[in-house]
Amino acid sequence: MKRNMRNNTGIVLIFACLFLTTGVLCAGTEDATSPEELISRARLLEDIWTEGTPPMLMRAEIEVSSATGALVHGSYRLDWVSPSRWREEIRFDNYQRLRVGDAKGYWQTSARSFRPQVIFQLDTLLHLRDALRVTPKETLGKVKNRKQDRARQICTEVKWALGTSRTMCFDETSGALASIEYPGGEPHIPPEISRIEYGAFTSVAGKLVPHEIRALKDGKVIAAVRVLEIAKITEENPSLFNAPAKAEFWAQCDDMKEAEPLVGSVPPKYPKSAKDNLQTGRVILYLVVEADGSLSKVELIRGATPDLNAAALEAARQWHFSPATCGSTPIRVEKSFSTDFVLQFDGRRR
Repeated sequence: MKRNMRNNTGIVLIFACLFLTTGVLCAGTEDATSPEELISRARLLEDIWTEGTPPMLMRAEIEVSSATGALVHGSYRLDWVSPSRWREEIRFDNYQRLRVGDAKGYWQTSARSFRPQVIFQLDTLLHLRDALRVTPKETLGKVKNRKQDRARQICTEVKWALGTSRTMCFDETSGALASIEYPGGEPHIPPEISRIEYGAFTSVAGKLVPHEIRALKDGKVIAAVRVLEIAKITEENPSLFNAPAKAEFWAQCDDMKEAEPLVGSVPPKYPKSAKDNLQTGRVILYLVVEADGSLSKVELIRGATPDLNAAALEAARQWHFSPATCGSTPIRVEKSFSTDFVLQFDGRRR
């Protein structure tokens, strides 16, 4: 009798795993494929920014969330010839950015002196190579199977020193990247993006290109890309690929190592006035890190309260970084950096 009960329990667990559609990982269903193989296969399948992709024009509608939460509509255009010859343009009513690539990086002009946070988020959607990049400080967890909206997926966690950074899930049949999920942060300070979804794949010159990409925060769309057209370039216009006037050059490479604050960089101090008034929040700064690790620009791109903003800016201006590198060559980069101000009471954060 006891043996039968154990067998029945096993059957129930198997059926629960088979018919689960909420996206929860099924314990004990590890796949033989390694996480490194999953990422490598997805990069080969989907990354169009590589040698061998034929000349093409891509046009897309793009949306980003404004300060009020409303979606702002814009346009995207990519003229592609090769990894050293391309032109990318983002346009909104109050923002434009143009990049023209060459063999060592790209020339950039922008309507603003800094990159807004919503454009950092949009770049995450547009550039699959960055989404699939795993840094030297990150490790990959075990591969597990799951079901999401009736589709079978293979997932792996990307971990770092403080826990899970994100979970990447790939379609079991095609191998394409299906989603990236980011764990929740502090109770009152959710992650900037909680989930990225890739869908409506079509084959273009041997690549699987997602025609719909969405970034969500707490279930609400905060950025989206909808591809309208992908067409072959039959006659190249050389003038498109000239460096724009007054453009800044930014180095770029496949093996780029990110700039990181040096050990000993003092974190922002929690202002007493902010503590007394129970102020909490996230402050996001725009930084330009020079090739020697110094900061040439520190700007506020999203604030919390005046006191918390001032504390974050004051601390950042004293920081020094280990510079980003391409191979062994230090390079200049722009990046966003966030600081969460969270109060603690009786050992618990609030």
